[in-house]
Amino acid sequence: MNKLYVFLEAILSTYRAGGAVMLPILISGVIGFYFLYASWMRLGRDFFKNNLPGFIQKMEALLADGKRREARNLLRQNKSFVAKELLLALEKTNLSVQELYGYMTVRLLDTHRYLDKGTHVIAVMAIIAPLLGLLGTVTGMVATFDVITLYGNQNPVLMADGISEALITTQSGLLIAFPLTLLKQRLDDRIEMIKQQIELGATVILNYQLRTRGENHGI
Repeated sequence: MNKLYVFLEAILSTYRAGGAVMLPILISGVIGFYFLYASWMRLGRDFFKNNLPGFIQKMEALLADGKRREARNLLRQNKSFVAKELLLALEKTNLSVQELYGYMTVRLLDTHRYLDKGTHVIAVMAIIAPLLGLLGTVTGMVATFDVITLYGNQNPVLMADGISEALITTQSGLLIAFPLTLLKQRLDDRIEMIKQQIELGATVILNYQLRTRGENHGI
């Protein structure tokens, strides 16, 4: 308990030493990490899975053999975002080819917007945080020069507050920007992969529909 108290007291002291700029820096971090977490929740387990291409290949092999029910069961058992979207498409195979294509086109656009929702906010916060840190550096140095103007530079203790503000705000901005930037890159990579796999799976289902309808009509 004492260690926790000391830790919290150290954080509070650092916050106070950083001056007024610390509040917007922390707010930018909270907003950035909130949207990062929200995006991760939308992706669910697909954020970590690396076997999405193999999963699509299994579905394609089942549909190539005409095993629609087995392919549907595969999608239901997977319980990932990609599987959920492809299951919705597979359930629409009672439609005509043109209707299915129209449904998939609209659904893909909606899915892309859903996956990209809030990601631009993360990028903005990752840019704002170090800029606010730079602003704190400037205000800290201005405060230091004001002290030097009034009292000279013979007493470094008087200049400590301004220098501390300059360094702490810079450090805080970078500590927020670095993880946000790295995690945003990881998020963008996963979103792009998921988009590609959904499009690939939709193409597989559409080809299955074309083949099935063609066989039914004697083509």
